[in-house]
Amino acid sequence: YWTYWDMYHKLLRNQPIPEEELNTGGTWGLSKSIILEYGWVKEEDFIPEEKNKMMSESQACAEDYILAQGREGGTLFTQERTPELLRKELDKAFSCKGKYKFDMNAAFANRQKAEDTKLIDVKTKQESSLKDWLGRWSEASVASTNSWGRYEGKKIPSVSEVGAYKQIEQRIKKALNDHQPVVLSWFVSFNAANKKGLFNISTLADKGELGSSGGHMIVLYDYTVKNVPGKDVLGEGDLSEEDKALALQGDLDYLVVKNSWGADRPDRPWLKDGYSRLSWDYLSARYENESGTYSTFIRGVVFPPGY
Repeated sequence: YWTYWDMYHKLLRNQPIPEEELNTGGTWGLSKSIILEYGWVKEEDFIPEEKNKMMSESQACAEDYILAQGREGGTLFTQERTPELLRKELDKAFSCKGKYKFDMNAAFANRQKAEDTKLIDVKTKQESSLKDWLGRWSEASVASTNSWGRYEGKKIPSVSEVGAYKQIEQRIKKALNDHQPVVLSWFVSFNAANKKGLFNISTLADKGELGSSGGHMIVLYDYTVKNVPGKDVLGEGDLSEEDKALALQGDLDYLVVKNSWGADRPDRPWLKDGYSRLSWDYLSARYENESGTYSTFIRGVVFPPGY
């Protein structure tokens, strides 16, 4: 449902359609605007056949269809991208050549609106609407996400960036200590994942190239720290109040994240129960773009109010 509207807005803004792979990533701002405008629906109320599927076939079909229509001779190659045309084409795209029957107008009419969706703060026990929550969340990023230059040193964070990373690290730990959700936008390189599913810079260095990669957004679930005074390391799981305070004095080792890649997939054997692990040395490192810029693997971190 959200992917449909994401594609709709990107196409409506006349974003170029690439030759080989469609950009399905986005930004926190775009995600928020889609939720506020279109609300949310359960999978079973949009395309019931995909309720229990690990991966969406309709989305895969839609991506292939849009790519095909963006080439010469396709409906999206030369025609003006009006709202009416895009809705018609996206309905075709998500139907998988008629395999899936759905009614976007009905889904939208029966949507759960953000202003009517109530959430309870796990810390204060206060109830607020999803619309209110989205309005009070804030996104943080490092001081600089791109640097021009041909020198190897450009891959190393500057002093100001190191300070920005430390601030973000502390904010993450404080929020997760209070069981608050934190959203991470990051650049995925599947070559960075080791056999246990830990994305780390050493494994990526051994591979020597980014390989299959792209932007992604996930929800943080847990963290581990090292160099903790008197403890050395603090692992996964709930911490005592004393250990939570000590964790703030240590260095973030890796994050445990709730993913949308499914679980126990044959093409990604390191996935376990839908969770992945991202080392902080990977997230705070840089990778080189074809254009000669160096970008950070962290794109941004979205925090709930108060953190």
